[in-house]
Amino acid sequence: MSTNVIAIVLSSLLLLTTLTFGLSKMRHWFIYNGNDKRDIPFTPLRLVASLYSLLVFIIMVYGIALPFAIVLYLTVWSPKRRLAIFHKFLQKSAKLILKLLPLIDFTYDNTVGEKFKTPGVIISNHQGHLDLMCIMMMTPNLVVITNDRVWHNVLYGWILRVAKFYPISNGLEYNTSKLSKLVKQGYSVVIFPEGTRSPKCEILRFHTGAFYLAAQLNVDIIPVILHGVGHCIPKSDFMLRPGHMSLKVMNRIKVEPDNTCLYFRKIACETRKLYIKQFELIRIERESIDYYYKYVINKYCFISGIRPKKVAHLLKKHNDELHNISKIGDNIYIYDKTYGASSWLLALTNPQLNVIGIISSPIELKIAMSTPCKPNNLKFTDKQPSEKSTLIHQT
Repeated sequence: MSTNVIAIVLSSLLLLTTLTFGLSKMRHWFIYNGNDKRDIPFTPLRLVASLYSLLVFIIMVYGIALPFAIVLYLTVWSPKRRLAIFHKFLQKSAKLILKLLPLIDFTYDNTVGEKFKTPGVIISNHQGHLDLMCIMMMTPNLVVITNDRVWHNVLYGWILRVAKFYPISNGLEYNTSKLSKLVKQGYSVVIFPEGTRSPKCEILRFHTGAFYLAAQLNVDIIPVILHGVGHCIPKSDFMLRPGHMSLKVMNRIKVEPDNTCLYFRKIACETRKLYIKQFELIRIERESIDYYYKYVINKYCFISGIRPKKVAHLLKKHNDELHNISKIGDNIYIYDKTYGASSWLLALTNPQLNVIGIISSPIELKIAMSTPCKPNNLKFTDKQPSEKSTLIHQT
């Protein structure tokens, strides 16, 4: 064998080994975050959708917003008028970005008829990276109190400064006089009273700052509630997931001026209870079998021995059975013929129930057990139920 042939063979083997190692590393990165399995693995579709969204955002920020801001602030208009025009631009940009987001739908519910003509302190639960985009589409007359991470963001931090947003690290007392001037011009102030994003989309403890500020500015609290943002791009993830986001505007809340710390603590607690109640109503209305369908299917990506398409086919076959069992009993034992997917959907749509998927096949049980990040109310077993419970047979 000639030297050239040997070189070609060795080069081919080296290239094949490198490609195999690279694909193995990529597969591991798709499935694992360090040593822990991801909630759902990265998929080529999610990767492309996320890169597309990032590209759209960069074009909006540097291709449109930056030139627009430069031209706007070179005009002879007054600072007040320039600020108003820039805020209208931000509102339209937020609406456009929400429409262009792949894999995600958005619903805006303002049945209370809020016009935002009278300024207020807008508060919202904090779920994910897209919270601010959802809120900014409501009205142009907004200034936002942000955290330092957002304020110093390399990509879009300059927009926040041009728009007269303020960092929370300065303290509300430091910003009150500046915010007061903007409120007199018709701007409402946006604050997330939880102070941080919830990894599981719960309503966390409300701090009193937003209510104290409303009293200082002599304006109402305007509560809005977000749902689905934490499912489409949760705190622990940075890629888009298929899903539906919604924003609901609620009735204004009056805040008494010149009151005690105890009063502000009380109204913060009462408002949080209102959010918990409203969020549960929205959850019951929206978090159906169809809402969680794609999420559960994605659980089976890159699991050895099963393809997501087969799971989807089995779920379609047993679809009617799943829709007919909501809100019954405390425990549900289901003879699961869908590799655990039906049990997953029952557990997610009925968090108040304990769902036990009975899977007799050792191979199918192993696949079901391999699905990551199971909720506390979901278990898989090959044993028969030993107590009185609701039984669902899948044929």
